[in-house]
Amino acid sequence: MKYVRGSWKTNSIVFKLMIAFVLVILPLYGISIMITHYSSTQMQIEVERAHESKLDFYHNHLQFELERMSGLVNEYSFDEPMSTLSTRAAIMSRYDVTSSLNNIHNKLSQIMAASPYISDVVYYVPALHKRVSATDGIRSVEDDEWRNLLATMGNLNGELSYLNNDLYFLKSNPYNMNYEEPPNFILGIRLSAEELKQRLQQLSEKGGSDITLSFGDKQQVVISSSDQVASISLLDAQTPRSQDSPQMTRYQSDHYLHYSLYDQEHSFLLTSSIADDVLEAPLEQYKLWLWILTVMSIVIILIFSFSIYRSIHKPLSALVKGFRMAEQGHTSIYIPHSRRDEFGYLYSRFNHMIERLHILIEENYIARIRTSEAELKHLQSQIQPHFLYNSLFSIKQMAEVENVELIQKFTDYLGQYFRYMSRDSQAEVSLGEEMDHALVYAAIQKIRFGSRINLQIEEMNSDYRAITVPRVIMQPIVENVFEHALSKRSCGGVLKISYKADHGKLSIRIEDDGNQLTDEILNDLEFAFQESVHRHESKEITGLINVHQRLQIKFGAEYGLTAQRSELGGLCIIVNVPGRGES
Repeated sequence: MKYVRGSWKTNSIVFKLMIAFVLVILPLYGISIMITHYSSTQMQIEVERAHESKLDFYHNHLQFELERMSGLVNEYSFDEPMSTLSTRAAIMSRYDVTSSLNNIHNKLSQIMAASPYISDVVYYVPALHKRVSATDGIRSVEDDEWRNLLATMGNLNGELSYLNNDLYFLKSNPYNMNYEEPPNFILGIRLSAEELKQRLQQLSEKGGSDITLSFGDKQQVVISSSDQVASISLLDAQTPRSQDSPQMTRYQSDHYLHYSLYDQEHSFLLTSSIADDVLEAPLEQYKLWLWILTVMSIVIILIFSFSIYRSIHKPLSALVKGFRMAEQGHTSIYIPHSRRDEFGYLYSRFNHMIERLHILIEENYIARIRTSEAELKHLQSQIQPHFLYNSLFSIKQMAEVENVELIQKFTDYLGQYFRYMSRDSQAEVSLGEEMDHALVYAAIQKIRFGSRINLQIEEMNSDYRAITVPRVIMQPIVENVFEHALSKRSCGGVLKISYKADHGKLSIRIEDDGNQLTDEILNDLEFAFQESVHRHESKEITGLINVHQRLQIKFGAEYGLTAQRSELGGLCIIVNVPGRGES
């Protein structure tokens, strides 16, 4: 590939790419301008339709709720207990009257729960001077209260009535225009102006508009989503009074677009006022981003054209150089970079590959060294002079008291112990053999310490005896218990061995009740098992770490030893191995 430096040439690939890119982008850009203009017009239409649909939806919703409340009033006005209470009260006992009023209160509560727009349901019985409310209960009333309510029936030129800033659906039985004569009862549903305003506000927030709801021919009741109420009289004058079905009306004023719907049946006017800025905001933003995209496209074309020859060859050269050095055996090579593109990914994967290769080589080397060290320590600890001396001294003491039976048992255990320890031909044995050897060692120590030591050994399931494990992994842990936890106990020493299988893993728990375990020692053990290192030159930690490393070399990082404080009070070492018959 030929680089171009200093001046443009006709055979420059950068020049050719720039010309080709411009020839491709210009027709597409011209088409995009046409599409943008058409889309802007369509978006304007769709935004206006969305506001119309929103207003129409709320109108249908409100009309449905008002018709349902009207139907409830008409339905319960023919309810027998309500309609006959005033005539039957004269022959009813006081208890029966009270019971009937309570039943009516329950029905009023059911009516109130039928719609969120109902704030209360009232029932007046003028003959009894009683008022039943779904929210206030039963109380006595004066005649002025029901007469004032009855006088407002239909005062909004429809089914709705208006009294003391409240809207009602009223029904009296029998219907009588003479308000001085008491009816049998009056049933009324009081609308919640707060709920109506809250619904208007919710609808207004979603569309950025102000919505107003007014009732009556003269707009006696006005509920708005905001404090700035538009001129209802002006909008009402622009809205036709259709007898068939409500029609959407549009009206443009200074900087505002208004929509209105008039419902003849319930005599309410629903209006929505949207500022021109709100309608045009999406279009202006769209145009702004189009200009930004135009400028950015030109800049990108120039930058792309001048830098393309550097953005491919140079990173490839660095990558090829890295591979060549790796082929020559340099595993410490690292390609520094701050790229976030495909070459950045290749560099990161190359560095990760070299790092992983280096780690694998180092781990393999260290694993071999640790295996050799573990085997060496194992050979060195096969016959410990101190253990042999203690054993011979124990035999001497038993011979002095002529305990021949115990001597025979003790020497038999010693024979099994040294026969197992001197068998160097096998690096791996079955878990059953390993546990038997550890129990032989524990039995020898039990004879030495006598009643001062109590062994609590759980029997191992035969299914786990065939698991293949490294040789001499359990005895060093048991030896650690006797040496550091139980040797100085005068009485009450406990060694407990138990087993637990879970999700394909077998855990062997070796616990003691020693009182020498400090938090510092326990933390050192936990850290050592996690990092496979030991902080101090402690024989206790070193021996356990060797066992832990041998198990991890054999089975993997998820196995090995873990340490925690035992429920007995001392140390609990958990040996984790695969819970299957063979590995």
